[in-house]
Amino acid sequence: GSTICAPDTPEGLPMLKIDEPTLTMNFMVNNSPLAGREGKFVTTRQIRDRLDRELKANMALRVVQAENDDSTYEVSGRGELHLTILIENMRREGYELAVSRPRVVFKMVDGVRHEPYENLTVDVEETSQGGVMEELGRRRGDLQNMEPDGKGRVRLEYRIPARGLIGFQGEFMTLTRGTGLMSHVF
Repeated sequence: GSTICAPDTPEGLPMLKIDEPTLTMNFMVNNSPLAGREGKFVTTRQIRDRLDRELKANMALRVVQAENDDSTYEVSGRGELHLTILIENMRREGYELAVSRPRVVFKMVDGVRHEPYENLTVDVEETSQGGVMEELGRRRGDLQNMEPDGKGRVRLEYRIPARGLIGFQGEFMTLTRGTGLMSHVF
């Protein structure tokens, strides 16, 4: 990046570090029996052009063409919400496409495969605590800290693999009857 400053103090700002993507999905032309009924942009070229435009404004996004298929693009982002917003914006703009299930991006470091982990903080009512803890345990979450607030709520802190969080938001809302708070950081 460039730094704009006064000529008498030409000090550049340090480069921003953008976190690596943690999830990837395949974007492809919709070839289902109902294809072409809802969107006006349905071709591979149109989808590619839209993804190229998105890359200019969305620095955390990565797009590569799939190795075995010219009409499929592997789109990687920072999480479910990041990719869901892109898909929904494209749909609203008139794009019709098929997408795969989200997959976790693994990273190779010195020949060893590493999985992204996230720090998850949930704030739930004590009555929902057992169900939430059971579900996070099933998703391979490791409880780091538990703090009751003395007013009927508990804060739980977990270290959990990114793949354990895929689809968890809806389950969490069901378990807490919409009263739980959840945040996670890579």
